[in-house]
This record gives sequence, structure tokens and C-alpha cells, in this order.
Amino acid sequence: MSNADRQRRYRQKLKARASGDALGDRVRDAVERAVAALWAFHQRPAPGGIRWSDIDGCTSAELYRAELQRGTGNLLQACRAFLPDFEGLNEDETHAIAMVLEVADALRLTHTPLT
Repeated sequence: MSNADRQRRYRQKLKARASGDALGDRVRDAVERAVAALWAFHQRPAPGGIRWSDIDGCTSAELYRAELQRGTGNLLQACRAFLPDFEGLNEDETHAIAMVLEVADALRLTHTPLT
């Protein structure tokens, strides 16, 4: 692919983002980042020293994702569990989860303070 082709594709992506045409893709990306953040936290030890995954039996990312998909509110419930201060998450994980909560609040026409 030529440099001109790459630049053209890049400009098309920017234009799609600005117009909202890529909104669905952006939300899906945000959800994927949030699921990855939740899974990363899930692999850390609970206060008693045992990993959360050993406590609830979700020993793989696929099992954990299936658990989140089982109920319509499971993902949001898992994300909201970190409110109000996102304790235990690093900066990238906090941003990923906060983004999903902001989208959910916008769809419900509400606003939840994130900090």
C-alpha cells in the first residue's frame, strides 16, 4: 500500500469518527477494553490473598466473558462495583471502565458521578 493510500484511509477513518458513523465500532472497542480491564483485576489477589478467579471459578478469560454475557446487566454491574473511586485499578483500567459507564449513562439519559 502506498503512502498516499495509507493517508487516504487514515483521513477516511478520522472523517467517520467525526461524523459518528464509527460510533458502534468505538463502543465495541470500549467494551472490549473494559472486559480486558475487569479480567486483569480478576486475576489479582482478593484481600484474603486468593485470586478472584479462584473464588468464583472463572479460571479463563472465556469463562469470565461468558459470565458477563449471561445476564444483560452483568457487565455494567461489574463496572459499577468499582465506583466511586475505582480502587484497585490502574489508570488504563479505570479509563476503560469509566468509558463504558459513561456510555451506559448516556443511553439511559442519566449521569453517575465517576469520582
